[in-house]
Order: sequence, then C-alpha cells, then structure tokens
Amino acid sequence: MNVQGNFSDQGRSNSTTGGAVALITDSVAQVPAETARELGISIIPLIVQIDGKPYRDGMDLDLTQLYNRMRNEKVVPTTIAPSPGEFEEAMRNSLRNGAKAVLCITLSSRLSSSYQNASLAARLLREEDPRRTIVVMDSLSAAACEGFIAITAARAATQGEPMEAILQAAREAGRRTGLAASFETLEYLARGGRIGKVAYMMGSLIRIKPIITLDKEGTVAPVGAARNTNRALQAMVDFVARRVKGRQNLQITILEAEAPEQAARLHELASRQLQPAAIHDSVFTPVMGVHTGPGLIGLVYFYD
Repeated sequence: MNVQGNFSDQGRSNSTTGGAVALITDSVAQVPAETARELGISIIPLIVQIDGKPYRDGMDLDLTQLYNRMRNEKVVPTTIAPSPGEFEEAMRNSLRNGAKAVLCITLSSRLSSSYQNASLAARLLREEDPRRTIVVMDSLSAAACEGFIAITAARAATQGEPMEAILQAAREAGRRTGLAASFETLEYLARGGRIGKVAYMMGSLIRIKPIITLDKEGTVAPVGAARNTNRALQAMVDFVARRVKGRQNLQITILEAEAPEQAARLHELASRQLQPAAIHDSVFTPVMGVHTGPGLIGLVYFYD
C-alpha cells in the first residue's frame, strides 16, 4: 500500500475513549453513517456528474431515478474525485477540532485520483507547518473493502494507538479483505469507453456475466465469467470460499445496485456455504454503479 506523510511521536495518546489521530476516508468506502459517527470518521464524497450537473455521492442522488435514467435515457454519468481543496478542508477541520494527527485512507489510486489529490493537500498543509503529522494511505481497494480498512484504523485510533500502529492495523486489514463482483451487462463499460466495442459485442452475443475482483495492486482483475445469474452468484461464493478457508470471525457484506433479488439469492448462498459470523446487506455507492450500470452485485469479505 502506498503511504505518504511524515511520522513522529505525534498521534500517541493514552486515552481509551478517543484517539489523537483523526480518520478521513472517501464515500466509496461505504462506511455506515452510524459507524462513522461512533468512530469519528470524516467522509468526503466523490461526485457523480450527469449532463454537467454535479451530485454528491451517497447524498444527493436518488438511486432508482439514476439507474432508470441510465437504462431509459441512455445517460452516461461520469465521476469526479474530491479535489485537493476538499481534502485540505477536511484535514484542517480535523486539526482545528483537536486532532494531533490525521490519517486519510483513499480509494485505490488505480481507480481514482483521490489518493493523488489527498497527498497534495497533505503536502501543502505540512509545508505550512512541518510539525503537522498528516499521512495519506492508498487502500488499494474500494467499496466495503476500503470501509473495513478505514474502520479497523479508526478503532485503533480510538484506543489511542500511535500513527505507525494504526497504519500497521490498516495494512493488515487490507490483507484480510477482498471482493468478488458481477454485473448484468457489459453495455455500460462499453458506453464509458472502458472496454472495446469488439469485446462488448462478443460478450453480448454469448450473454456472459463477467466476474471481477481487485488484485493486490488495487486494479480490477477478471475472475471468470458465467452464462447466467445463478452460476455467477455461485462462482462468486466459491471464489470467496477459497480465500477465507480456515479463517476466523468471517464477516460478509452483500452489495447491490438495483439487483435486490440477486442480492437475496447471494445472501442465502453465502450464509449457507461460508457460514459467516456476521452478514450485512447494503447497496453500492453510485460512484461504483455508474461505471458498471444497474445489476451490479458484490460479495465482500473480512476476517480476523
């Protein structure tokens, strides 16, 4: 994982009720609002832009309306990372509110410029005052995987751990989380120019359902493909089963974008085959959904 920032003894605290290191992450991490409040995690939204109008991810968009427009009006939304100024404002606010250090965990740098923009903001703040401890970490992840990393780091911070210990906890969490995802059609990837027209035509002809994951470099990587939804869901569960075999305290998150029936089937399959200690149901952030279209379904895991 890429980490940029200065390190010192700043951020060490003996408090057991709250840490001296403030946590910031972006909206793609999908940290539940209640958890963010409980752990003091600041969330910076990415932007979904439709016909030139910006909408804050997870705040301003009606998902059903968004996906209906994508299906029926053939709109092609774009996404925009938070600007350096937005990251800088969040970091300043954390320091003004009493934090002695700031850790910002971002979406994979292979998927967004969030990491680069946050790193620039941190560098500008450190140039103003070299005593400031501001660290930016590339999660090499996305969606609830990124969220598990941020939550793990925030919990270490609330225990008063120093920055290096919090970073180590975050790195270890990154090695214990992952995802498998599938989507309804290649149409939206083709529309956005993310696959070639020939690949789209061939995929459409044989009606494949691609299955993807994120590799160790934070890049989207293919896992396989299935001819129908049920086979795709089973392939996702099998993929995760291989990665969590023998692990303890398995947590699972089912994510969907306008695919509630598929999510219910995936929930049932994952519960029966993986037997997790906890299983959660949620929806993909719009930033994820606009790139793959409605019908996106995901299975995220995290273990001790």
